[in-house]
Amino acid sequence: MREGDLVTRLQEELRLRVGEHLEAGETLRAALWVARESGLSTIARISRWQGAPEGLLGFGGAGATMRSARVPEGRAGELHRHLPDPETAGALALTDTRLLLLGAVAVPSDARPVALSDRLRLAGRRVLGRAEPDPLPPLTSRWECPRTALAAVGVSDPEGTLTLDFVDGSSLSVAAPAMLAVRFEEAARRSG
Repeated sequence: MREGDLVTRLQEELRLRVGEHLEAGETLRAALWVARESGLSTIARISRWQGAPEGLLGFGGAGATMRSARVPEGRAGELHRHLPDPETAGALALTDTRLLLLGAVAVPSDARPVALSDRLRLAGRRVLGRAEPDPLPPLTSRWECPRTALAAVGVSDPEGTLTLDFVDGSSLSVAAPAMLAVRFEEAARRSG
């Protein structure tokens, strides 16, 4: 499966899962996966690699790579308190009437291969791009606010930072895929 096709398929699956939480007559404008900002600089985020020793640039929170961890107030603070940990993503959805944050429900996987040969076969299929991704688990509502509480949406590209400005003057930035964040910003501008 080509990467572009996979992204399209996963976005469609996300839209379907978010659709399960819409009220009658409500229209989904945009949805994407977001994560709590890690506080690392862009260079630190893109230079992360598995198994890196502590103390390298951008690791372990040391040095000038960490931004200050200011906790926002107002609507932004409410959303911030409901965001999952930086290693976990949540689904941010914009409808014509609401801004929603949804989290994946942990579903035990009974279908995992147990034999080593099954695991190796599955790993080989994934490496060659022939394995289907795991289905998206059900989502649960974590937070919501009226659409009218959202004043503006901004995107920092290529960093992939989505900034949500609320009418109460509060603001929150979350990590998001840059290409999808731009679409989210455009949808917010059109529906605002």
